[in-house]
Amino acid sequence: MFIKLGIIAGIIILGGMVFSNEIGTIFSSTSATVVDSIKDDVSNLSSNAANSVEQRIDNSVDKITEKTSNAITNEIHEVGDKIQNEISDVKESSQKAISDFNPLESIQNVFTNWDLF
Repeated sequence: MFIKLGIIAGIIILGGMVFSNEIGTIFSSTSATVVDSIKDDVSNLSSNAANSVEQRIDNSVDKITEKTSNAITNEIHEVGDKIQNEISDVKESSQKAISDFNPLESIQNVFTNWDLF
């Protein structure tokens, strides 16, 4: 069986070698058109693939940028709220300390606690 396939392949190859000029003359425009068509298809395929990859990368970068921006904004708001709460607490404690402060009583306490003799 392999001998028969070898003989058939040899005849086809020999025929192609003998009649290569005639085949090129008869099918020259067809082969050129097919080659140009294949080149165009490959070019279109590569440009479509490049555009698709570029679009996916752009979308990924946009998503990463948006998530990062949201995370930073949330952290800034949380820190701002904490600072505002701390300032309010300090303000309240300062107001309480000032309202509880009595200068006359403080002076009396200084002299009362001052034992000279």
